[in-house]
Parts: sequence; structure tokens; C-alpha cells
Amino acid sequence: MKLFKKIWLVLLLMPMSLMAQNDVQISQHLFTQTHYNPALTGNSIYANITMLARHQFVDFQGAPTTGLLNFDILAPSINSGFGLSVVYDKFGPLSTYSATVNYAYHIPLGENHKLSFGLGAGATFTQYDASGNIYEQESDPTEYYDKDSHIRPNFNFGIQYQLRNWTIGASLTHIQEYFMEKNLRFSPVNYYLYTKYKFEVGRYWDITPAIAAHYNGSSVNEEISLMVNYTKALWFGVAYRMSDLFVAESIVPMIGFNITDYVRLGYAYDFNLTHLQGYTSGTHELMLTIRFKTNNEQYKTPRFAEWD
Repeated sequence: MKLFKKIWLVLLLMPMSLMAQNDVQISQHLFTQTHYNPALTGNSIYANITMLARHQFVDFQGAPTTGLLNFDILAPSINSGFGLSVVYDKFGPLSTYSATVNYAYHIPLGENHKLSFGLGAGATFTQYDASGNIYEQESDPTEYYDKDSHIRPNFNFGIQYQLRNWTIGASLTHIQEYFMEKNLRFSPVNYYLYTKYKFEVGRYWDITPAIAAHYNGSSVNEEISLMVNYTKALWFGVAYRMSDLFVAESIVPMIGFNITDYVRLGYAYDFNLTHLQGYTSGTHELMLTIRFKTNNEQYKTPRFAEWD
């Protein structure tokens, strides 16, 4: 079984050697959107800190592990949001660190109705550690055991339109790659598009279906999801993720608890539906959000003070 896992890991790493590193994949992305759409920065009346840890393809040595930290706050006097997004991602011998400062401008168009634009600027640092590489033949001409690192600027842009309970948004990450020489250690331009609608069921329950698509320059990933939210206690749901031509990739059950009015805990489990299904026990993702009161609460109705 260990031999099979090593073989599958090689197959997983092959695409990385043939194309650029990609954006990190997050299952609970509806709650952590500022890292790929800066237009969401300051979209809440609270100051928010979100921390997320993800371990992908459990049982594979060198499988992807991801850490995410998002912070954002609204400055209502200038209709602006300010934030910071920090991402750590390790996949085999490649480690990636990025930090992005986000800014959003929100244009009020009426009650519970606004248009938001966002910009993100920062840098990405990659480190490749080849000291653990193993070659079948000692004289392999591709032998490489050194460590090297690179740094590159990073720019993102996003837009979101919100009309009461309906939201649609789009964003581009790594815009600088349009103008820079290609480097396989860094992500190409990534394109995101999503929409969701919140149905209010009674006083406390919401049901939110959503559709999202992601294009990385070589393949398209689609996702449909349904979330059920009880504003004072918990939320739960499921997502169905597909790759090119709507090929099943994974099904993702999720659950979260609003521990207090200011602390939320979420968990997602990715059950793989591809040929890797028999060789990995899935992907685990844990999220913690802490929010703080600000003077912005006077700008919203009581319902908007609940967890979104």
C-alpha cells in the first residue's frame, strides 16, 4: 500500500512540474472570500479575523497543507474597507508564502443594495527544497538537491454586486502575470465567478444555494453548494465540486457553530470522487472566525448584525 501511495503522489506532483503553481483551494471559501476577491473587504459591520488550516489528501507524504489568515475592517465614513490576507501553502518540496493588503470601495445604491470594487497588492515568496529528492539512478541528468527561493509582486482585482439577498461577484488574481515572464513556481492569472441567493425561511433560518467557477488558464473547476444557516446557533451544508467537462471531483459536507455572537468555528471534509478515492482518507479543513464590535453597527439593521 505504501508503494501505491508513493506512485500516486508522483502522479499528483506531475502536473505541478508541467504547469504553474495554482491558487490554494479552500472548501469554506464563502466565509473567506477576501483572499481571492478584495471587493469583500469591509463588507461586514464588524472587524473580522479568520484563520483556516487545511490538510489535503491525507495519507500522502508531501500532500498539500494550507494555512490562511484574513483580516478586514470597514471605514464607513469613506465607504471603504481595509484588510490583510496571508497564505501559507506547502506541496511536496515547494513552499509558498504570500501577504496581500486589500482595499475595497463600497458604493451604496439604496437600502441593502451596493456595488463594491476591490484591489489587492502584495508579494509572493516561494522556496523549493530539493534536498529530499530521490532518483532511481544516481547519474540521472535531472538530479537537483539544492534549495532556492524567489519573490514576486502580486496584484488582485475584484467586483461584487449585492441586492438585498442576492450576490454576484467576479475577481482576477495575480494580474501581474499578464506582463511578467512566466515562472512555474508562481500562480498564473486566475479567474473567479460566483453567485448566491439567501432565502429567508421564518425568523431564524436561511437557505443559501450558490454556484462558483474558477479558471486557472488551463482548466475550469465548477462548484454548486447549498448552505443552511441558523443565525443564532449553527450552519451546515454540502458542496459538489467538478473539474473540466463537469467531471465529479469531490463532495464536501460542512458544518459550523456560532459559539458566541463573536466566535464562529467551521469544519469541512472533502470526500474524493476520483481514482484517488481508495488511496486517501480525504481532506480536512478547520476554520475559526473572530469578530469585534466597531462603531459601524449604527449603519445597519439588526438582522445584518447576525452571522452571514
